[in-house]
Amino acid sequence: MRACGLQNALETLSEAIREVEVALEEMRSEQDPLAAHMFVSRRQFCKTHDTKSGKRREINARLSWQQACELGFRSNLNEWERLMGAVAMR
Repeated sequence: MRACGLQNALETLSEAIREVEVALEEMRSEQDPLAAHMFVSRRQFCKTHDTKSGKRREINARLSWQQACELGFRSNLNEWERLMGAVAMR
């Protein structure tokens, strides 16, 4: 009786492992749009030649933050600017 129960548990575990492996493969094959946006925005932010008042970077940061929010970013503009490299971490 115990051997049969153990065999069933092993089959259930093997099936669950296969499902997890399939899910991991799907995740690896799909690109994360927020991560891609963050990478591109940071590169553009660092390459931006700013004006004396800093408005160009400020506007670019706000626009990219709004797009990031649409992609699922759940923090405020200050945190986004920190991620872009605009301000040092406190």
